[in-house]
Amino acid sequence: MTTLQMSLFHLFTNSFTLWDEAYGCPKNLTAIRFERPVLGGFFVFTGLLFITLYIPCFLAILKKKSRAPVYQIMLALAVYDILSLSINSVCTGIFDILGISFCNHPILIFCLGATVGGSWMSGCLACVLLAVERCVEINPQFPLEFLFSQNVFPIVRVLMVLYTIYSYVFVKALIFSAEYSCWFFDPMIGKDPLIYHSYPHSVNNYSVGIATTVLYIYVAYRLIYKHGYSTSMWLYKTKRQILFQAITLCIFHTTAAFIYEYMQIFGATFELIVFSQFVWQWSSGAVCVAYLVFNRTMRNMVVRLIIPRGIRKKRGWYIGADEHIELEQAGGVTLSAGIAAINAAGGTVKFDNFVLNCTSC
Repeated sequence: MTTLQMSLFHLFTNSFTLWDEAYGCPKNLTAIRFERPVLGGFFVFTGLLFITLYIPCFLAILKKKSRAPVYQIMLALAVYDILSLSINSVCTGIFDILGISFCNHPILIFCLGATVGGSWMSGCLACVLLAVERCVEINPQFPLEFLFSQNVFPIVRVLMVLYTIYSYVFVKALIFSAEYSCWFFDPMIGKDPLIYHSYPHSVNNYSVGIATTVLYIYVAYRLIYKHGYSTSMWLYKTKRQILFQAITLCIFHTTAAFIYEYMQIFGATFELIVFSQFVWQWSSGAVCVAYLVFNRTMRNMVVRLIIPRGIRKKRGWYIGADEHIELEQAGGVTLSAGIAAINAAGGTVKFDNFVLNCTSC
């Protein structure tokens, strides 16, 4: 029952009042402030930068209107990441600048903490599913391939929705501390820290850390040892992009998950706490960076979205297969030769699907 009393469920069902035994603030803490304008400004700037880069990617995925499972997961992940960045970066920076902690605005910070905690847990599930999808694209015989079949994925989608509702509404909320510039479950108001520990959050963190590491090691193994050297420059660049994406995103999610659990058990210095906040921010922001840096298909989708066709045509930027076909037809060149060359270099790995669809965690 304690977990429900420390979640949004209690807030919603008790006239928007917090459980006083766990979140009743002493009056002497309401006036204390820890202002960090430089650190706060950094979090606000980087958070807004990541959101600005992420929104075009989100709109491009939305405009794609694909019913493929991977696009549905990527769309959900984009929502979770943008929500996370809005709170763990922008709101965190504002609170740092003003020196605001839980006792200054308890209801607001509690609701934001429940939202960012739910976004993290839901995003972790999406990341694991996308890692599984990568393994399926590399090896169609992967044991979990059935999750993305036409009959099974609707069930997976329902389970994702249920897990999202559970993460947002029924799990203990994170609480911001301006003293440490970080979000903890313990509001640090003098109560026993053990009552604030969130076991669902810990299970989630260990699971995502272990699962994504194992799955991406499998992806790297299949790419390097099962589909090793190739004379095709296209295949070489594709494999390199896949590995860079996998390594980058796996590092940030795994590091954020394990550092937070380390701090919960052993405590940490102020420097490690701030570093953990930075890694958490990048675990969400690195996704859009990977889209735009490592994935040509996503980059082209964003360019087509934000730059009008007339300007691209004037500049000679032909983005997408349809525009390349128009260019080749105008120049009297057929597309068959190029397709034949690519097919001749291909193998058993569906790299075309992989690069087109699988570009997130």
